[in-house]
Amino acid sequence: MKDLLSKLPLLVLVLWPLAACVPLPPLTPPPISQPAEDETLYQQAENSYRRQAYRQALQQYTAYLERHPQGGHATAARLREAELLGLLGDWQGALRRYQTLLAREPAPEIALKARYGLGQSHFKLGRYQQAAQILDSLTARDLPRSLWFSTQALLAEIALKQGQVAQAFTRLRLAAQDLPAGDQEWFDDLKTRLVEQAAPDELQSLAEMYRDTPLSAALLLRLARLAQEAGRLEEAKKWVNTLQERFPASPEAATGARLLAGARRSLGVLLPLTGEMGNVGQKVRQGMELAVKGAAVELTFRDTRNDPGASAQAVRDLAQSPGLTAILGPLTAGVAQAAAEAAQAARVPLIALSQKSGLTQTGDMVFQAFITPRQQVWALLRYTLGNLGLKSYAVLYPDSSYGRTFLQQFQEELEAQGGELAAQESYAPGTHDFAPVLAVLKDAAAGAQALFIPDDLAVAAEVADSLASGPWKPARLLGTNLMHQPQISPAQARALEGVLFPDAFFSGDSNSGVQQFVAAYRQQYGEDPDYLAAQGFVVARLLVKLLESEKTLDRSNLPHLLHTAKTYPDIPWFRGFSPSREEEAHIYVLTIKDGKVQMAP
Repeated sequence: MKDLLSKLPLLVLVLWPLAACVPLPPLTPPPISQPAEDETLYQQAENSYRRQAYRQALQQYTAYLERHPQGGHATAARLREAELLGLLGDWQGALRRYQTLLAREPAPEIALKARYGLGQSHFKLGRYQQAAQILDSLTARDLPRSLWFSTQALLAEIALKQGQVAQAFTRLRLAAQDLPAGDQEWFDDLKTRLVEQAAPDELQSLAEMYRDTPLSAALLLRLARLAQEAGRLEEAKKWVNTLQERFPASPEAATGARLLAGARRSLGVLLPLTGEMGNVGQKVRQGMELAVKGAAVELTFRDTRNDPGASAQAVRDLAQSPGLTAILGPLTAGVAQAAAEAAQAARVPLIALSQKSGLTQTGDMVFQAFITPRQQVWALLRYTLGNLGLKSYAVLYPDSSYGRTFLQQFQEELEAQGGELAAQESYAPGTHDFAPVLAVLKDAAAGAQALFIPDDLAVAAEVADSLASGPWKPARLLGTNLMHQPQISPAQARALEGVLFPDAFFSGDSNSGVQQFVAAYRQQYGEDPDYLAAQGFVVARLLVKLLESEKTLDRSNLPHLLHTAKTYPDIPWFRGFSPSREEEAHIYVLTIKDGKVQMAP
């Protein structure tokens, strides 16, 4: 012990320098590190993607990859780039991006998604055989549930395109295995198109081959409907009985029971079918009749004749029918208020096809499904302020109820969106010489970048001609949906080249739901539909959807169901109803280019 104590000072001397080498703890905590730039850029792009701001998201993913080509999210960003190109319509570009990504041999999870995207791109480009080969090879892999659903559903799409109904049914049956992780609307749309495309012998063969799969309920219901439409009532009864035996709890069985009992639901319709507005009412009627074709729904039409008293009486008469579920219309503002008040008093849901402001304030049974002046100017200003960077505007409007309404809405929305109204001027309806009024307008509006003309195509073209020969010409002419006409003369097209105007329907939209409606309407009536026909189709089709899906739907619970109605694939320009019961439609911004109406870029 003594020896140890004698050596202790020496041991301390040896260890003291070593202890000095150990860093002392900092007196203050280290600063919190900020997120890396690449993570920030990527999350900004992801946020834009989730908001469905697809063009902005694409730019942000591209910026991320330019700065961080080997970043931690580089592979995911490349996958997003390819997907977004497809969503924006550039399927050839998407195809190239997917091919480039796969050449990098990404992780299996990314590779599976990229191969699906590759197959989807070939499908969108009309290369069905190549798409099918790629997607079929995917089904041999261990896929995530959502990707399994999408792959089988897309293979069903391809089979339908190729007229292979039985193969489409098999694929759809496989997709149904993972429907909870898939897209219910896509699945329902595929099922509807499949049974409508199948011939009666194909329906019978599939229903017999797949006796227990729930999909067969749709086949049996289709067979019952075809038999009933052909007047073969005993055969219809046989199919409904088979449907009820195999699938007693299915929605199809409930629909079949109503079909068998002849209990067709009724919708009242108020439209101007004669007089100067008769041609307008007929277009709406054609859209409605197409919407209920093949459904157990009956339309009961009443001619409003632009008479508020007659319209209110028609509502009261229709309300006496126990089978009536709702009333659609009227169309003109002059009779809309009287009809709305009568419907509210009778507690019958009414979906008005009118622009009349404040109509839904009548009561909780009144809905409105028609493009309004406020919706039009909102979309137009959002596009010109946001996309084109315009700031200063002038308005040249007719001194009429229509013109004054649009002036007020334009002023209010322009202020709300941060633009400036440089000048405004009116003219008498029927004016053809616009030089005097433009001379008054030009000094005050000299700095205006755009001129808004809430009038029809012919008037706007005359104004444009006067501007062309005058000292002031704004960079852009703007208008309302009155400019969306099926026929445009060459002179009008030249005068209005580049004009911008809104509408809630465009038959040139490549959306599959829009094109299916256009094709069906063209086949039925030999012409392309306009907004009036499309809106008639929307409200009637919406009611058909609700009536077929809700077994206990009646007048009392329909308003709630309308409030919660969502977008359907076959009426994609319908986006639901606002809390104030006004339709939230998809609004297009259109232009005239090369003599034709096109979507604005």
